[in-house]
Amino acid sequence: MKKSQPIRMCIACRSRHPQNSLIRLKHEGKDVVAFDGKGRSFYLCDICSTDEKKIKGLIKRFKQDEERFAAIIKQLTQ
Repeated sequence: MKKSQPIRMCIACRSRHPQNSLIRLKHEGKDVVAFDGKGRSFYLCDICSTDEKKIKGLIKRFKQDEERFAAIIKQLTQ
């Protein structure tokens, strides 16, 4: 019998996807960084990672520098 994959929710669009298809980030201090295995994290789907409107909403929500946040997302999607 095949095990089912864990399902996680995108923080921007609230849609559910398999965990391995999402980008995992965490809020550390005042910065959003790639998840390193410690602490709590959140997920972002591929669609939201390319949508400018969703990215701007996340930048405002987490009070981030726009260029730095966009660079982290771009780095993790490659």
